[in-house]
Amino acid sequence: MAGAAVLAACASPNAPSGGKPPARDAAPPSPAPSYDWRPLMRLPFGTLLKDVPYPLGEIVVFHGAAGEAGDHEDRDCYTVRDSAPPRLFGRPVDEYALCFSRDRLNRVEASVSLPAESASAQFAAACAEWQRRGTPDRATSERCEDRDGTTEVEAQLMPAVTPPSAAAQPFVSIVLIDSAQVRGAGP
Repeated sequence: MAGAAVLAACASPNAPSGGKPPARDAAPPSPAPSYDWRPLMRLPFGTLLKDVPYPLGEIVVFHGAAGEAGDHEDRDCYTVRDSAPPRLFGRPVDEYALCFSRDRLNRVEASVSLPAESASAQFAAACAEWQRRGTPDRATSERCEDRDGTTEVEAQLMPAVTPPSAAAQPFVSIVLIDSAQVRGAGP
């Protein structure tokens, strides 16, 4: 009989006295969305187009400003096919492109939609984090620029696409640029 009591005590070492079931711990708080832009950098700047280990799909890039076309006429941008999109703000990005100049990666472009009720606050938090880690440049409620080493980060909070629809949400457009190549210091 004494052996049964010992076994029962060993089988439930956390059983509280008094017959009450143990209190359940509260669910852990959900993690804050990641504002880190580094997951967008699937390849290092300067990677040759022929060395990209992912299947790519070419996209057409239109230039809006008259002077802009001359600056980027040799730039070719590609989507990454057959691969899960990188995440930003805790969400998979909606659009993602790797851009090459003279067959070397020198630019990454992405966008991610955000809920309208929290878009401004999330963008402000992301900008503050980017500027805390890097070298702050310019920041407003809708635009954030930063530099981390030779990577320039340009992000913009954009309004929901018009015409408004039930699915339209504001989005963050982010561009990562290899400033070493822009200045001619790259390979």
